[in-house]
Amino acid sequence: MTQRWLKFLLLFTILISCKPKQEEDEPIPTTILNEEQLINVLTDAYLGEGASGINVKNVSGPKYDSVYLFNPLKDNGVDKAKFDSTIIYYSQHPKKLKLVYDKVLDRLSQIQANGNLSK
Repeated sequence: MTQRWLKFLLLFTILISCKPKQEEDEPIPTTILNEEQLINVLTDAYLGEGASGINVKNVSGPKYDSVYLFNPLKDNGVDKAKFDSTIIYYSQHPKKLKLVYDKVLDRLSQIQANGNLSK
């Protein structure tokens, strides 16, 4: 009977140890942007894209490109290489990326509801 319990305990331990880790629980490497930095960059990128797409400044022709110059990386003090590494990391962790985009959408919705562009 004791041997049966030992086999059961061993099998149970093996099954528990094989459980996959939750992707969301894994720590984010320090070599990439933290979640808040990424949310800021993506929010600024979407705000800039939206502003240029609807031509809020009502400019025409040759002035159009120079009026809508925006650089969310530079505006947030982010290096392009670090941003690229961040995108690669998050593309390999889609659940984490979804959480980030949920927060970006929440922030954009909040900005829209408030009617201003302050974060």
